[in-house]
Amino acid sequence: MDTEIEEMLKIAEACVGCRCGCCKDECPMYSEIIEESISPKGRNVLIRAVAKGVVEPDERVMRIAYSCLLCRRDEITCTAKLKNAAATEAFRKYLIDKKMPLLPMHQQLVKSLENYGNPWQEPKSARKRWARELKDRRAVPGKTETLFYVGCTSALDRSLQDGPIALARLFDAAGEKFGLLLEDEVCCGSTAKRIGHSKLFDSMRKENEKRIRATGARRVVTACSGCLKTMRQDYPGMSDDIELLHSSEYLSKLVRSGKLAFRRMPLRVTYHDPCHLGRHAGIYDVPRELIKAVPGVELVEMRSSREKARCCGGGAGVKTAYPEIALKASVRRVKEAEATGARTLITTCPFCMQTLREGARSIGSDLKVIELSVFLDSALDRKVG
Repeated sequence: MDTEIEEMLKIAEACVGCRCGCCKDECPMYSEIIEESISPKGRNVLIRAVAKGVVEPDERVMRIAYSCLLCRRDEITCTAKLKNAAATEAFRKYLIDKKMPLLPMHQQLVKSLENYGNPWQEPKSARKRWARELKDRRAVPGKTETLFYVGCTSALDRSLQDGPIALARLFDAAGEKFGLLLEDEVCCGSTAKRIGHSKLFDSMRKENEKRIRATGARRVVTACSGCLKTMRQDYPGMSDDIELLHSSEYLSKLVRSGKLAFRRMPLRVTYHDPCHLGRHAGIYDVPRELIKAVPGVELVEMRSSREKARCCGGGAGVKTAYPEIALKASVRRVKEAEATGARTLITTCPFCMQTLREGARSIGSDLKVIELSVFLDSALDRKVG
């Protein structure tokens, strides 16, 4: 039996045996839907019932399986410390292997990944448009030590392209050389894996790793939390000989070495922990240290932050399949940010950027949602470096 499925069954059995329901307390989806079957406990009961043949997979089973953000927030309050997100992700794979049809919106997403190599139905050539002002940055095999892996969403969503532009400017200001794959960059496969399409994920993973290795790069830097989590945790052996870094980790090294410094900005800000960067990758301090490196900035934490941070609502295919629920989760997070008194919300994940901005717009909030690299670039002291 597949090891992921074996672990799924163990988790489901352990949860049914525990029966506490503590996972419901902070589950963002349960908070919005208030339906027992949507809670991690309810989903684990369903997993066990389907696996034992008590319940036949149907449309309702699919709805429950895909009404999870895989954010791992519930695991913080789980008394048994169960990996419920892993069980749910494996359950999706299990259902697809049982020939259950994907949700209609996810079917469109898969077609885009298969036809265009990205989830946004954009041609391959569109990946390089954000970098039209950058000259001679294409990765050269044997000469590129640092590869800047942009990721689909930051490269293809025009409203987010200031993020990779700002990061490139910070690299340049620090005198750091880097290479880009441009139109040859392919999706890391995170989206396919999160919705349980393991065959498509394996294909994308192999192609992406092949292209990255062909550059000869010793390190890969990405500002996409989802890409980082996927390559670090779902690419067997890749991190053994290639350093995989989130942009905040790399920028932190540049600040500590004195290659980057910032001018004074009297500003109150708050920070949103992306689930993939925080609970999945364990990176909490580095982004905060970078924000605090800007003189005059006051960082105010939200009521729920770090490992207890609420998900923005944009992950694991929920926003694609159930946008109205994702929006409710986003609005809840925006209001939490507003309660700090800050007028600027900083994060470092393209999906969080998209979702939180939509949440702010939907309630007419004047909260400014900004990507970490953009914030740091705006504060850069260009006399240093």
